[in-house]
Amino acid sequence: MPNLTLNISADSVAWYGAIVATISMILVSYNVWRDRAKVIVSHQKGMKIINAIPPYSEDKDYLVVTITNKGRRPIRLGVVGLFCESGESLLLSNSLLDDPKNILNEENPEATVMAEQKDIDFLKVLYIQVFDKAGRSYKQYLSQFPTFRRFWYKIKNYLMNKKDNK
Repeated sequence: MPNLTLNISADSVAWYGAIVATISMILVSYNVWRDRAKVIVSHQKGMKIINAIPPYSEDKDYLVVTITNKGRRPIRLGVVGLFCESGESLLLSNSLLDDPKNILNEENPEATVMAEQKDIDFLKVLYIQVFDKAGRSYKQYLSQFPTFRRFWYKIKNYLMNKKDNK
């Protein structure tokens, strides 16, 4: 029976370890990236309710904000607000309720917040912002070019303040 010998050098072991460690790091990084919360905020204006139950009415128009978690990590919703270029903030009162449906996970990936639309001037609203209980925020801008619009209103407010100070 022939003698079988196997020679493994230290260089080949080092290369093998480096390759396996690199592949492991890539796989772990991908899993962490895949498991993050991916929150999408969308809205619909002018929605009416059919067969309304209190506190809603069939005669009124509502703003419906839908928050969807497309990721795997669960999030707990905080408050939902509308932010205007004047610096004014409007909180949607439905978001202040501590509802068990406000925990977005794989079984319950979507939550809806509604507000009466009559007091909201959408031309002045820059974006809808959703805060979760961990302090992260998610935005949806209402205009197509939010940076230009924000820049325009800052210049306009600056010129008006300058004119008032004279």
